[in-house]
Amino acid sequence: MEKWLTHFPIMLFSFLIFFFSGACNTAKETDKEEDPDMIIYCENGILAPVLEIVQEYEDSTGLNISIQNDCARNLINLIHYRREADIFIPDSREALNKILAASPEMISDSVYLGNQTLVFIIPRKNPLKLSGALESLTTPENGIILANPESSTLGFSSGILLRKHLLYDQVMNSVLFLTVDSRSLVRNIASNHASLAIAWESDYLTNSIRTQVDTLSIQSPHKSFPAVAVLLNTGSHKKNALQFLSILNQENARKIFEKYGIRQPI
Repeated sequence: MEKWLTHFPIMLFSFLIFFFSGACNTAKETDKEEDPDMIIYCENGILAPVLEIVQEYEDSTGLNISIQNDCARNLINLIHYRREADIFIPDSREALNKILAASPEMISDSVYLGNQTLVFIIPRKNPLKLSGALESLTTPENGIILANPESSTLGFSSGILLRKHLLYDQVMNSVLFLTVDSRSLVRNIASNHASLAIAWESDYLTNSIRTQVDTLSIQSPHKSFPAVAVLLNTGSHKKNALQFLSILNQENARKIFEKYGIRQPI
């Protein structure tokens, strides 16, 4: 584990995070005892592997872990307001810029989990015969939908990808609409309300209707984003949180993340 500030400088796009707006998923919290042994805030796109790892951790330790999941905007606001979370696990590290900019002292340690990868979500059998080129997103006739960059890390990271290719403004002028989460992206493609979206590969692998859509690799060297878990100074269960953070850095946890498309670099 490394100290946060030596590894993750504030990104150029951090100013966007300050203006998170729009609807997010309704927050959900696991059913635990009134006094949990640790509190984890986890963004929706990385929830599935975290739940699996937490279950193993609870079974081996007998501890009770409370997990609250939501979009990045809501979770970051709750971190500042409630000041109870021990660990924060966003979809990718880009979600942490608001904390770094406003209260860098809140983050004391971090663990790298692997890289999240953006993919195209398309109808089955690729009826538009798309190649994976990002320029496909600049054609309104392709029926494009994206995650909202002001509420989720998925939308924010998609925006970074588009800016790297100088396509952000063109694409935003071409979208049919913005969705609040990845589930809406996949659902709209599956129901033929749109034909092209960007989502995390992990979102696709954990979606219950993924067999109704296909994925297409995006032609870009900028489609991967590091995912991290951070230790927060706001919680009251530091010993347990440090132990859990070390577990996230072990081989078994890495295999679980890899199963959900969150991979270590080759």
